[in-house]
Amino acid sequence: MGVPGWAAVAAVIAALLLAAVPVLARQHHDAAASASVPVSSAATTAGSARLSTDGTCVASRLHPALSSGLLSYRYGETTRTYRLFVPARDDGRHALPVVFDFHGFKADGALEEQRSRMGVLGVARGFVVVTPDALGTPRRWNTPADPGKADDVGFVTALLGELASRYCLDAGRVYATGHSNGAEFAAALVCRSPLFAAVAMVSSTSDARCPAGRAPATMAVHGTADPSVPYNGGQVVGATVSVPAASAVIQDYAARYGCASAPVRYEPTPGVTAARYTGCAQGGDVLLDTVIGGTHLWPASPEARADPHTSTAGRTFDATGAILDFLAEHHAPTAPR
Repeated sequence: MGVPGWAAVAAVIAALLLAAVPVLARQHHDAAASASVPVSSAATTAGSARLSTDGTCVASRLHPALSSGLLSYRYGETTRTYRLFVPARDDGRHALPVVFDFHGFKADGALEEQRSRMGVLGVARGFVVVTPDALGTPRRWNTPADPGKADDVGFVTALLGELASRYCLDAGRVYATGHSNGAEFAAALVCRSPLFAAVAMVSSTSDARCPAGRAPATMAVHGTADPSVPYNGGQVVGATVSVPAASAVIQDYAARYGCASAPVRYEPTPGVTAARYTGCAQGGDVLLDTVIGGTHLWPASPEARADPHTSTAGRTFDATGAILDFLAEHHAPTAPR
């Protein structure tokens, strides 16, 4: 499959961002410092933000940086909240990778960070980490995209543009991850938006279908004793739909993305088996990390460590570290390196 030139892709990315980049109406504030959090509003304007396509930025052209913490952002008629984690050593000149981490059904960003520790661990490795909150009672990401419900893809795209107006973010290193319903949303998001280079799903191996020409690097972490989203396929708890087996979903991704027909199999840590399909279109890989005896909980999270029903691997496997390793290996296919 042919890959367009970088200049054309850069122009598309810039156009997408310009359609979604917010103009600040009021200054963001760390929610810890204020009971009432002023918000930014989403509107369109030319020249407000760019993702860096060459790895560098002019710091003086960026809007003032935000403090890490709980922040608010107005998208359309709705105020949305998110948690932001930024490396302390950021100088505004060197483009940083950014990963969005999406919580599961009935959870929120605070609980997701407690489970994944993506903010703490990602920042330590030089990532900007964004952990947004879904809407609804209980909270749930809009998958599949119901036009009568929240425009979560539009919100995330606009928020990325807002952050690109304040931080030097790398156009080739924008990623998505998530747990359960958040994993399902992350998989759909990277198919619907060409801004994302890779996705990592935890406890929901979602069979998202990207349009022709899109083959983002794809990773899944799934426990064989997951009672909510069955590893071997079957009905999802609380839903009327059935899902295929995790291995079948990953094989399907590999086939659609033109990967090698047989995966490389190995054991990254005791109790975890990996099946990695290489040689995929656009330079990506497709990877399934199977946690033997693992339940629906994020591996090595505080809940998993205290769960008597999960396995030793479910309590100890550093899924977050493995995800960050995978993301760091993959860039947008046409980004110059």
